[in-house]
Amino acid sequence: MCTLNNIEWKAIDWKIVQSKVFVWQQEIYTASKNGDISSVRKLQHVLLKSKEAKLLAVRRVTQDNQGKKTAGIDGIKSLNPKQRLELAGKLCFPTPASPLRRVWLPKPGRTEKRPLGIPTIHDRALQALLKLAMEPEWEARFEPNSFGFRPGRSALDAVAAIKNCLVKRSKYVLDADIAKCFDTIDHAKLLDKIGFKGIYRTQLKYWLKAGVLDANIFQQTEKGTPQGGIISPLLANIALHGLETHLKGCFADIPVHFGTSGLKMEPGDAKKSLHVIRYADDFVILHYNRDVVLRCKEETQKFLADIGLELSTAKTRLAHTLVLNESDTAELGFDGTTGFNFLGFTFKQLKTVHRSAWNRGERLGFKTLVYPSKASLKKHQDKLKYIVLDKGKGLDQRRLIKTLNPVIRGWASYFGTSDANTTGHLAKQDHLLYLKLRRWSKRIKGSAMGGTSFWFKAGTRRWNFGIKNFIKLISHTEYSLPLNSSEGYVRVRQNASPFDGNETYWSSRISRLPRHPTIIKKLLKKQKGRCKWCGLIFTDDDIIEKDHIIPRRKPFNGPNELSNLQLLHRHCHDTKTATEIASP
Repeated sequence: MCTLNNIEWKAIDWKIVQSKVFVWQQEIYTASKNGDISSVRKLQHVLLKSKEAKLLAVRRVTQDNQGKKTAGIDGIKSLNPKQRLELAGKLCFPTPASPLRRVWLPKPGRTEKRPLGIPTIHDRALQALLKLAMEPEWEARFEPNSFGFRPGRSALDAVAAIKNCLVKRSKYVLDADIAKCFDTIDHAKLLDKIGFKGIYRTQLKYWLKAGVLDANIFQQTEKGTPQGGIISPLLANIALHGLETHLKGCFADIPVHFGTSGLKMEPGDAKKSLHVIRYADDFVILHYNRDVVLRCKEETQKFLADIGLELSTAKTRLAHTLVLNESDTAELGFDGTTGFNFLGFTFKQLKTVHRSAWNRGERLGFKTLVYPSKASLKKHQDKLKYIVLDKGKGLDQRRLIKTLNPVIRGWASYFGTSDANTTGHLAKQDHLLYLKLRRWSKRIKGSAMGGTSFWFKAGTRRWNFGIKNFIKLISHTEYSLPLNSSEGYVRVRQNASPFDGNETYWSSRISRLPRHPTIIKKLLKKQKGRCKWCGLIFTDDDIIEKDHIIPRRKPFNGPNELSNLQLLHRHCHDTKTATEIASP
């Protein structure tokens, strides 16, 4: 038990705490990058024993985490500041784990449900602590085309990577899905791969074997890493690590030729011609030689079987991005369609002489398009329909707009980072929403003509749903952002990591992420990616909140203008607010 006497939660200097932990993490990252596992283990032990890491782990679970109100089997949803300090003092390895509380969540568009295992707050804090030490070690080792559940990387990076490898040449694709990945990982193989010995291996065993309480019925967990645990995504990534390297070393006996000259490739060039892009347990394998892709499918099955996993036969398919040959038959696994879906997007190449891709000064005769899949479009429209025509029955215009705007912004900032504007998908979403709003306005006013009072004209745009100079509905087309262009979204550098010490790169990158509203991007750029309270650079794990420099409430009466806004960490925002309340 670490000593945390004579301090108060609100008096903790989080800048010092976070800086110390980050220095240790950078050292772990560097040692792992250099293959010095002995130094990695020593540094991890120092970090895990430190009071700073324990305090940071508790803060992330009880104060920062968006899901902090979720209870485990002990029923505890939140902790007060005194209890947080007590919890930090109790964190030590190894500690037997409590069983997980089973929660069933519906899968979008399906009747089946996804099982979550919710740990207690104590186990979550202990997992967050061990993750602080494990993550930098594995960030130095993970393959460059692994994007899921990693700091500084996102699904859009995977989407951009796929488009980047398609624009110059059409390819065969293995669109793969692992059956029940989180539920079937072999525990012994996973622990051996992690490489811990002693107390930390014991701790991981405790979590993996903790069992689950489902409607007060206890079930043993003999395999898998339950979804819902803080450390589970990292463990799943470790289990799947090495797939890209394994596949690139498995087709030396298959001749691979350059597309232009027809010459046989050297082994190094042949490996570079294969693309394996993974986001968590979903991945695609791309190559212009069908035999290579078929071979990769066989080798993937072998690789997964070694860790207790297998491909889902229902969700795994072979396709071509442009056109299928007569020999691409159902017996080989082709379903007769071109293109594929991944992470909610459709990737497809279309034959054209207009705006065709170029390679070495020659037109390729096709263009590559990335746009929202049919399922993604339908799910979004179903949600808008519910908000406008069902929930909207009890909402006035102002509250309806405030309900719709975050939904539109969230969907469009993700799916708008594609060719969705070029293909007309964003404009269509705006039109379909307009039709729903017209029905809503007619119901409120009693006639279509009366309903036009809910719209106003501004500039060249005739129909703006809102109240002029007060509130306005945003449009999907406002969030159009092309992929892999100088003015659009550019994927993360292949070997970049938040632990590599390149503050300039990461502070500038966070201000360009499409998930942030325009005002947040402006403030991030103005603040150079740093929190105004503690001065530290915002990271992917941080929750960023807007704050009024001069508070809005009486007696301060600060203005609601950009000049009076700043961005703070959530915990820094809490501290600032507490300071303001305490001040006379």
